Amino acid sequence: MDFKTAAREVLEEVGHPLHYTDITEIALQSGYLQSAGRTPQNTMRARLSVDVRDNPDTLFVQVAPGVYGLRQAS
Repeated sequence: MDFKTAAREVLEEVGHPLHYTDITEIALQSGYLQSAGRTPQNTMRARLSVDVRDNPDTLFVQVAPGVYGLRQAS
């Protein structure tokens, strides 16, 4: 599972925005994410911030510095 898919799964489960470090930790503990890298939190932050910045159809929204949630369905 990639980082964005893992983030979506975590955020759907908890039902509210989380800091990217918490998203990463839960994703790793839940088995959604297996990261061979040394800094999976930094990768998660990069994937989410670039998606929010560059993808007009993103599922994610940044609600505070480093804190991401799921965009509300309209």
